[in-house]
Amino acid sequence: MPPSGSQQRFAVYHARDIWTMLSPQEDRWLLNPAPHFRHVAQVQADQLEQVFALTNHQEVNWTSHQEIIWHATDAPVRSTSIGDVIVSSQTGQVWLVLPAGFKEIVSHPTETKKPDVFEAHQAH
Repeated sequence: MPPSGSQQRFAVYHARDIWTMLSPQEDRWLLNPAPHFRHVAQVQADQLEQVFALTNHQEVNWTSHQEIIWHATDAPVRSTSIGDVIVSSQTGQVWLVLPAGFKEIVSHPTETKKPDVFEAHQAH
């Protein structure tokens, strides 16, 4: 897990279908993420638990938080849930959201770090 207290950027990917949510499997991310996940937001946060909290509906729609850049403007908004994926933009570490907590997804040695979408978005 990332160290607490150090502001980081995280990419949030929501599962595209109910089966990915009902049966979270890291292979869906490792082997072919495009059909299973959609990049929905970039979040500035101190730790994974904060990313999860910020991307859940509470008193207001979570996309309105200042720490969030919402990317999936053509998709219905839903809270981050079981089967979704959170990626550290700095380290490339990946976590799968489970019913209780997170499971780190360890990538194969030939995989490369995902691009830092947050910086690309700010450059425009």
